[in-house]
Amino acid sequence: MENVWIALIVAVTSMVSPLLLAALTNRHRHKEKLEDYARQDEVAAKAAEAARLLLAANERVAETAKVTNGKLDVIHTLVNSNMTAAMQAELDATIREHAMMIEVVALKQSAGHEPSVTSLAAIEATERKIAELQAALRDRLKQS
Repeated sequence: MENVWIALIVAVTSMVSPLLLAALTNRHRHKEKLEDYARQDEVAAKAAEAARLLLAANERVAETAKVTNGKLDVIHTLVNSNMTAAMQAELDATIREHAMMIEVVALKQSAGHEPSVTSLAAIEATERKIAELQAALRDRLKQS
């Protein structure tokens, strides 16, 4: 009878051991899965937080860019208006200079003297300069 008990114990142990081992392995695997899911949730939460922070930073950069562009537009307008005013002043001075040159040539001719070639060349150059300045000012006014 002792042999029967030994055989029964060996048989039960042989049958229960794989089942117990499978149950323990399953429990351990389930615990690993839960830990993996928790880790994935943590990574997803960190990624969501990083995305939120990045979006907030992008919004701040966009707002700063808007302010900067506004300031640059103001500066551009001021520089443009100053440049236009300087060009207008140069045109006005050149027109006055041209008028004075014409007057001097007329005075010389009324005194019986012919104007020099240099004076006539200077008058022609001044007329070209007046035409260039007028064209540049027309273009600037069209742009603004």
